Formats: sequence, C-alpha cells, structure tokens
Amino acid sequence: MANQSTPYGGLTPQRVPEAYIRAEIASLPLASEVSFRMAITELNPLLDRKKGKKTSALWRKCEVLLSEHASGWSLDRLVAIRDFFWFDYDPNNFKVDQPNPLHNYLRCLAKRYVCNRPGVSEVTNNENFFDATSHYRWLIFALPEDLLLISSKTEPPPTYVDIDPPLFIRCIHDKGVSEIHQHIGASMDFKTLWMSALAALASPDVNPGSIIDPEMPFKNSDLFFRWLLAAAIARSLLMEYLVSGNKTYPLADFIRELRGIRGQLWQTLQQVVLALQHGEDELLPDEIFPLRMLYQEVHPYGYEAWKKPPETLEEAWKKCDPIAARLSLSSPNEAEARFVRRCLAFMEDPGRKPDELFITLFWQVIRLRNLLYRSVVQRPMTAGLQWFIRFSDRLKPFRKPLRKIRTEISYEVACGIAKGSVVALEIRSTAKDTPEELAQDLCELTESWEHVVQKYSSLSSRNLEFGVLLLFAKARDQEKRWGHGDPPAYGSETHSEPLPSFTKEVQLGRRYELFFADLKKKVMAAKDLIWEKPTILWLLRGIDVAADELSIPTWVLVPLFNFLERESAFAAASVHDPIKPKSLRITAHVGEDFRHLMEGMRRIFETVHYLLRRSGGRIGHATALGYDPRQWAEQTGSVMMPKEERLWDLVFEWRLYTAFETPYELRIDVPPQRIGYLENQIRSLSRDVFGEEQMPHIMALVHHTLHTLWSGPEVNVHQPEVCLESFDLALKSLNTEFYYKNKDASKLIELYRTNELVFRRGQQLENVTIDHSEISALFAVQDALRRLVSIRGIVAEVNPSSNLLIGNLMDLRNHPTLRLFPPEPQEGAPPPVRIAIGSDDPIIFSTHLMREYSLLHNAAISAGYSEHSVGAWLETIRCTSMDARFTTAWPCFGGKNMGDSLLEELGDFLHRPKDYRKFKNMGKRRRDGC
Repeated sequence: MANQSTPYGGLTPQRVPEAYIRAEIASLPLASEVSFRMAITELNPLLDRKKGKKTSALWRKCEVLLSEHASGWSLDRLVAIRDFFWFDYDPNNFKVDQPNPLHNYLRCLAKRYVCNRPGVSEVTNNENFFDATSHYRWLIFALPEDLLLISSKTEPPPTYVDIDPPLFIRCIHDKGVSEIHQHIGASMDFKTLWMSALAALASPDVNPGSIIDPEMPFKNSDLFFRWLLAAAIARSLLMEYLVSGNKTYPLADFIRELRGIRGQLWQTLQQVVLALQHGEDELLPDEIFPLRMLYQEVHPYGYEAWKKPPETLEEAWKKCDPIAARLSLSSPNEAEARFVRRCLAFMEDPGRKPDELFITLFWQVIRLRNLLYRSVVQRPMTAGLQWFIRFSDRLKPFRKPLRKIRTEISYEVACGIAKGSVVALEIRSTAKDTPEELAQDLCELTESWEHVVQKYSSLSSRNLEFGVLLLFAKARDQEKRWGHGDPPAYGSETHSEPLPSFTKEVQLGRRYELFFADLKKKVMAAKDLIWEKPTILWLLRGIDVAADELSIPTWVLVPLFNFLERESAFAAASVHDPIKPKSLRITAHVGEDFRHLMEGMRRIFETVHYLLRRSGGRIGHATALGYDPRQWAEQTGSVMMPKEERLWDLVFEWRLYTAFETPYELRIDVPPQRIGYLENQIRSLSRDVFGEEQMPHIMALVHHTLHTLWSGPEVNVHQPEVCLESFDLALKSLNTEFYYKNKDASKLIELYRTNELVFRRGQQLENVTIDHSEISALFAVQDALRRLVSIRGIVAEVNPSSNLLIGNLMDLRNHPTLRLFPPEPQEGAPPPVRIAIGSDDPIIFSTHLMREYSLLHNAAISAGYSEHSVGAWLETIRCTSMDARFTTAWPCFGGKNMGDSLLEELGDFLHRPKDYRKFKNMGKRRRDGC
C-alpha cells in the first residue's frame, strides 16, 4: 500500500473522448475560421501543392488545434479519422485525384449520423446505441443540429432525432413533467436564435461594442458583426437569385443586373461579395453603417422587428427572417431549410455547369452561421463558470427581438416534440433595479404565457403551471474585466478587495460593499412590488443566485435572501382572498465550480445551513456532492488556490469533526489523525493571512458569525430592513456572552472585511497536494453532507449537459447523479439525494428537457443498470421534479382567470389604461393588415 503522503497527481492522466476528436475533425471544413479564410469549397485527397493546397493548409491547422487536446493520439489515428470524414471512399470507384465537393461532404456527414427518414428520425446505429448517440451528441456541440437534418436527402427532411426511451416518453406524455431549471435568457434553440439574429442585425440599436470578448470569432466583435451582416446580405442575394426564375446565366451576371439599386448600396454589395469570395477582412466596408443600410433594403421587417417586437412565435417566424418575409413562410425554420436545400439542389444539378461564385458564397454563409453557433454553444474543454459566462454574454445582442415571446419559446424548447408534456414551467429571469422594470418584465412574460395556454392547454390533462424565479447573478468585478479576458493578478480590482480601484469615486472600504449595494437595490425593488401587488406571488415564485460561483461568498447573500423571503411571507399573509399565495422559495446554484473539491462542498454546506435553513428549497447542480473523490484526485493531482480560501475549507472541515455550530443531522466519521493536521494548518494559515496565529475554535467562530450577523439569532437589534450599515450595527451589538472570546472573533471579522493587507496576504497561493489523507477527508465530508441534504429533503437540480461541459465530465457515465441517486441501492452508501432534472441553458448546452432525460437514461443503461431499474429510476426523478416545483396552480377569482388578473394588477402598477390590452390588440391587427 502506498504511503499516506503519496500524491495521486499524474497516475491516471485524463483522456479526451474519441467522439470529441471525431467531431472537431468533421466540423473543421464547415465551421472554422481557417476554412472561411481560405473559402474552401472542396477537399482534395492528395493534399498536393496545386489542387490540394487549401486542403493541405486546413489539415495543418487541424493538427495544431488537435495537438492541444488529443492526449495519447498518434498521427496515424488522427489521419484515419480525417480520411473517414473528409474523403468519400468507395473502394470500387475511388480516384485519389478527385476532390470531394462540400455539398457531397455535408450530405455524407448527415448520413453518417442521422437516418434518412422524414419527420422524426434516429441516429445511424452502426455500433452500440450508447456510442452512436454519444458520437452524435459531441458532433452537435460542434455543428448546428438543424444543418445536419436539413442536409438529409429525404423529402421532407427530418425535424427531430429521437434518442428517447419510448416507455418513459409515453409516461411523460401521460403524466406530465416539470421544467424546474431553465434560464429565460438562454431558453431557445439555435434555429430560433438565428432567426432572431437576422432581425437584430438590421437594427442600429444593436451595438457590437456591447460584447468585449477575446474569444469571439475573428477576435473582434465589431468585425464579427460586419461578417454576419455580409452573410445575411449574401444569403438573401442567393435566395433571390434562385427564386428569380432565370438561372440560365451565372450569379455574377445576376448581380450586375442589380446596378440600379440606389446610391452607395451597389458598391457595398460588390464589397460584400468580394470579401466573402476571398474571406479577407480588408475587403469588407470599414464601418458597420453601409452594411446595415444595405441589409435594411434587403430585409423588409428587420428594423420593425426591433421597434415592435413580435408578440407570438408564429409572427416571429414570419417576419424576422428576410427569406421568410420574402416568400411568405411561417413554419419554424422553414426559411433556413428552404435556403439550404434549394442551394444544395442547385449545386448538385448535373445539367448545370458549376457556378464557382454561387458555391463559394453559399459555403461562406454557412460557415459564418456555424461560427455564430460555436460562439454561443459552450465548447468542450472549456470547463468552469467563467468560460460559461462568456458564452452566455454573447447571446445578448442577438436575442433582443424575442423579448416579448420569451415564455412561449421557453415552453416550446422545454417540450421538444412532446408538445403539452411540460405541465409546470419555471423560468429564471434577471432581477431588476426598479419595481417598474420588474413589473414590465413580468407583464411581458405573463402575456407570452397566455399564448402558451391558448395553444397547448387542450393537449394536457392537467392545468399548465407557470412561475418566475428572480435570478441574482454573482459577479467578479464591477468592470467585468474577467469576462473581457484581462483579469488582474491576485484578486485585485474585484469585489473581494476592500479598496478596489474602481471605487475611486466612493471609497466604501469594505469587502463586497458595492456588490451588496447593487444586490440590495434589486432586492428592495422586488420587495416594493410584492408589497404593492401581493397577488403577483402567484407568478413570482422564488429567488435564485447563479453565475460566477467563486466570486461572492455565501455570507453576503444570506441577509438579502432571508429578508426578501420574510417580506414575501408577510405580503402573502396580507392578501384578503380566501386562497392566499405562498411566499417565495429559495434555490441556489452551488457546488458546481470549485478549485478544490472541499471548496465545492463547503459552499454547499454554507448554502444548506445558512441560506436554505428549513424552507424546502433546492440546490442547483451541486456536482461536488456526486464526484468520486478518488477519481477527482487522480485527475487533479494538486491544486493551487488562495490561502484564505484554503483556510476557510480547513475551518469548515474542522467544524464538522468537532460539531461546532453544525446541524445535529450532520454526523461524520473522522479520518485518523486528520484533526491534528487541521489544527496545525489552521494556525499556520491564519498566521499567514491575519499576521497572528489563531486557534481553530476562534476561526470557526469567525466563519459561523459571518453567516449569521445580519440575520441570525445572535443579533439582538431590530433591523427593519437590510441596509449597508446593518453588518456593522450587528457586529457592535453582538451579545458579549454568546461566545467565549467573541472579541477576538469580532476583531478578525473587522480585519477580514476592511484591511487591505489581510486581503493581500489571503491572496497568496497555496499548493495543495491531494494525498491519501485529503482523499479520506473528502469521502468523509461528502458522505456526511449527502446525509444532511437527504434527511432535510433538499432536492438537487441536475442538468446533465451543463454538467458534462462545465464540469468537464467527458462521459455521462461519470455523471455525479449515478452516485448521488443511483438507479439501484448501493450497499454502504449514504442515503440517496433526491434529484430533479432541468435543461439549464438550452442553447448554450444544445439541449432541451426531454433530451436531458434521454441522456441520463442512455448513460445509466450503458453503465450496466437494467432497463427496468432505469425506467423506475427516471419515473422517481420525474415525480421528484413535480413534487419539488415552486409553481402552484392558479385559482380563478370573480370568474376571471389568474393570468388576466395578474396583467391587470401589473398594468395598474405601471399606470396603464384599463383597456390597454384591447388597444394593443387593435394596433397589432392594424400592423398585420387585418
């Protein structure tokens, strides 16, 4: 047996899934900046210096990209996969000097993965089913799924790929399911976002400078926007050429016939065509203005869709896409399907001489669309929430035309093709600064929900339920420098610094003060609206915290959340109706992002013990509870982390072992000799951070007091509302007899919050080697926390695709759910943690609710569990999702449905006229020409 101090690092290097390597090689000709720059239209098997020069350059770039991730892969393996995808091989009819045109390449790629079957299709299964679905799943992280389906040779093309377990899906249809974790800002699929982007690009209010991200395509958001406008213009140009009825002459002649368009527009069109033809930035117009002017000529409803956003999804499909508006198309994605299929048919016409300009422009348009897809769908190998935030921020300018139909889109994407199966929808919407902004947002969401009820209520045996959770987003710094790719060293200029430079105007001098002030403003806005209109608690059902988990500690949030929860309870009780709404519930994203696994579990403990208390809340993701500590240690080896975070981890662990102010349910088996190690480390690290050695029980008291000063029983002072001074008031009025030596704790708290030198010392980095002792502690703490969460009935919200990418799981058979809540009982394991399934951010993880259930089903079957066990397991998860939902059925008052009542209440708060909705509908009918 190895020595106790032997590290695990490097013993089992992490391997990259073969499915990822295949997907990257397959997608490179269609979705990479390098293929766009070379304007590739065919792949040459010889890779020679004449005809195959571009293919050779593309492969060289592919080698460079894969060398960063393809651990353990030889060039022979990589070349074999390249040949398999890039070059169509028929041993009886293969010519090594015959290039493979991209239209044939795309057709073959679609056929390799999706069966040629109209309507609902299946993955092509030449291997076992799990491998087939896994390879397909990784491919659609690299390429839009709708492109593969549209490219199928069957007529009509498939619209959905079925990987769903049939018996469970039938159960979902019959009994219904709840979507309990979906963020409204990302609750769409890519074809919907693309439709919206085609309208947003026409609006002068969409500012490319709003995205500052070094990982944007072309490394520049303004340049990427100009290329997208060029693609949108060329897309409409190609379709106009195809529908003009006279394709006997080439596209170049058709373009010359357009000389009559007014003013500078003709010159701009020439620049667009030339720039796309060569993939060169210098050939594009330097400014976005002329491109937008030309596009507004092309798109009859583009600017209107911005000024007067569509109020139904059907209206959006009609107007947002210029091709749909031109051809009077209204079905979902019909315009994109018509464009791609007609272009492919044109290029494949054997009686027509190839039109090189047409072919080049088409593939350049497709590549730019695919690059947009890859910029908003989280890329594999970019684990952690800081990467996720970048992908999320890129959505903002493109989704704006959808703002009035967000709920309808959210419901559509949750159901997939199983329309009406989702009977309870919870969406998370960002908290607002003022009650008026919040009321306006809730109005739009409710109006959109009424369209859902009208469309789908007849398909369900239950009344459809809807609820909104206010999302409070954590942030690393005021200036978003982390998101812009230039984070200052050692935590400087972040909210954790007592005197960050961005507070020059107002030197508050306490950690997290500005963040607290911003969050307090949003909390007070929600409180004011709830007290003014308490019946909105039928709609407003909970509060959540998410985004950059490591940026803000739990103790900053505790008073704000507890205050709002308490105020909502009082407001609900004040409603005079016999049926009263319930107070707000709490959930929190936690335990998803961490440097050390112990850090993730500490944050889960803080959330469960101090934030949720016994409110019946939920925790989002909580993957730290399900990771196998030994497997995590083998892949990690050692961790570099700030000393103050390591100190809090060790203090938390010491508290568990000594039962220092911990729940009585939290029983733990103490690993041998671990307490002595902890006490030595706590004294050493506290000296490094605070400049003076501290005893473990004093540091434990500091940790506990930080989380209770604003709202715990230790405070003996009346606090009518949360205010910036409340922490200091609580600190001064702390009961001097409550704890032994509390003056020492008070002093340390004050130093921690205000002293710049203490902060700087805490940012020193500690290298933590993951040895046997550390692993034993992780197992002990994890078992105890799982027991606590299970006993308290707290439900973990699981999002498989999100966890796969953010947690870098590589394979869903490693998903923490299979340890947290296994399909079959595990001997000697702690009680299972109840879980519910959500889709999180459907577009960012290229998923939807039904697919998340299907992925878990396939992973469990592949892991060796029986079909019967897995079926019963998924049914339990479905029931838990229903039981743990925050939504409630809406009653009727005075013969009026709750949706209308809520809109009246919100309209009254916003001082709208009583007949506002009637006038609004009349205006809409006039705009539609009725």
